[in-house]
Amino acid sequence: MAPSGPSISPTPDSDAVTHRDREQKYRRAREVLAEADWLFDDFVNNEMRRVLTSDPDDMTTREIAYNRARVATELKTGLASLIDEYEADAQLRERRDHLKESLYGRRN
Repeated sequence: MAPSGPSISPTPDSDAVTHRDREQKYRRAREVLAEADWLFDDFVNNEMRRVLTSDPDDMTTREIAYNRARVATELKTGLASLIDEYEADAQLRERRDHLKESLYGRRN
């Protein structure tokens, strides 16, 4: 019986699109962290200051400030992780290409 529905095997075109998407996300993440890295830190510091200086009985304000600081920290960490992952993948591809060239010779 033949499978119904779309094929899930990647095509060269879909691989190229995926690579372009990842490269664009990488570039955008680098731009954001290069331009606004300090902004994340200032925001987190301000929110944590709000936690520390708020009335101990005002749990709502403290909880909101803490959650906002946590989300900003997670966002910054996620962007940094995306950059690290992309650069590690690029380095791995470069090593594989170099190994292939040394084993099989340069192919055009």
